[in-house]
Amino acid sequence: MLPSIVLASNLILALTEGVAISNPYETDDYSKVGTQSSIFQFLDGSAPYFPYPQNYSISKEIPDGCKIKQVQVFARHGERFPTQHAGKTLLKLWSKLSNYSTQFNGSLSFLNNNYKFFFSADEEELLVDETRSKNVWNPYMGTTDARKHAGEFLEQYSELLEQDANITAFCTNSNRVHETAENFIEALGDNYNFNLEIISEDGSQGANSLTPAYACAAWNESEGIDTIDKFDTTYLSEIAQRVTSVNQGLNFTKDDAFTMFNWCAFELNIKGYSDACNMFTEEELIKYSYYSDLEYYYSDFVGCSVCKAIGSVPFNASLQLLTADESTLDQKVWISFTHDTDIINYLSAVGLFDNDIPLTGEHMPFMNHAFHKSWIAPCGARLYTQKFECPIEQSNGTYSNSTEEYVRYVLNDAVIPIENCSTGPGFSCELQDFVQYAEDRLAGVNYAEQCQISQYSNVTDLTFYWDYKTKNYTSPLILQ
Repeated sequence: MLPSIVLASNLILALTEGVAISNPYETDDYSKVGTQSSIFQFLDGSAPYFPYPQNYSISKEIPDGCKIKQVQVFARHGERFPTQHAGKTLLKLWSKLSNYSTQFNGSLSFLNNNYKFFFSADEEELLVDETRSKNVWNPYMGTTDARKHAGEFLEQYSELLEQDANITAFCTNSNRVHETAENFIEALGDNYNFNLEIISEDGSQGANSLTPAYACAAWNESEGIDTIDKFDTTYLSEIAQRVTSVNQGLNFTKDDAFTMFNWCAFELNIKGYSDACNMFTEEELIKYSYYSDLEYYYSDFVGCSVCKAIGSVPFNASLQLLTADESTLDQKVWISFTHDTDIINYLSAVGLFDNDIPLTGEHMPFMNHAFHKSWIAPCGARLYTQKFECPIEQSNGTYSNSTEEYVRYVLNDAVIPIENCSTGPGFSCELQDFVQYAEDRLAGVNYAEQCQISQYSNVTDLTFYWDYKTKNYTSPLILQ
């Protein structure tokens, strides 16, 4: 959908649904909206959705002559307000800046002329929607993203949806995750009978969860801190110096400079543009992005000693669905909504971005840098697992009546082949080879033991994909 069409549709939706438009928006608001997408990839995954930058020019459509058999979607919630922790830091910085008694100069001059801060504490953790967005022209709302995603899903997979009379989707009980799932399902239209199961994020769920990290007592967020602390953060001091040199008496620190990157990202989500983003140079954005990669590599990806075990929970469930006798499955479409770190944990088990070269804090490894957090898990991120069957090509170049089944991944609209298993159609992996690949990835991995989940739960398996008809998965919503 073109940006101008998205903007117009947002305005029409706001008017037809009776959304209050408290201020006439300045014309420069409109002129800035949608002009900063080139920096999304540097903003820690906190900014609006964007396609994975390296798509290898492989079409995400099912290869010619092949037939889709199953699709699994593991998606992140859409564009949101800051979390409570990030929000508290941003509000503290805003309080400092709003009490500065003279005119701002340089990169902070946008704060002059009655600038209005873009969120309040009671909006923290929430999805950005038509009632909460601070600009009716904003094309990056979480609700808009979910609906657009649903339209793209329908375009490619309606054939599978039509084969199932009733379809169940799954989400965590986080308010913003649930709201994303509801908007996605609603946008699919009335032709499909969808049910939404709400899975608790509480650690007592153990492995029967979309957020199994919460039951992992052995997880240590600071595990890679020694490596992370080696990264040169002089660039933050340089930003602070640049600001204070033209704003006499302002106590603007390197921590404040770091916080401004979040200001930039979340204001983009909430208003559709952010003048705060203009205070950074290209090099500063690249350095900030790599620092984010370092943090997540060691807290949630393969640099974390238990994250592969955490990710094995959804990976094992996915493998069971892919290899099950189709007559035993209630549906061919499996859609789940959760958080960014859960997708990253999942991929640590799958291994798509695990090149066996640990990220270092001593320099930026441009040539051996496979893991990019913001590329993998922006707001609205979606990991698709496609299973399709294709006729077998014979030695004479013709095709037999027999077929083989294949698996491949599509992350954020880009096909990501498995490096050593991609000889099938569309760079897919033949199903039995994929099973062997998965078994090799998960050899020696035991979620319950490695995570010491007995401190939280005795549930060692993910079962909700199979028992949702007989168990009650309607957890109350939470702000998390």
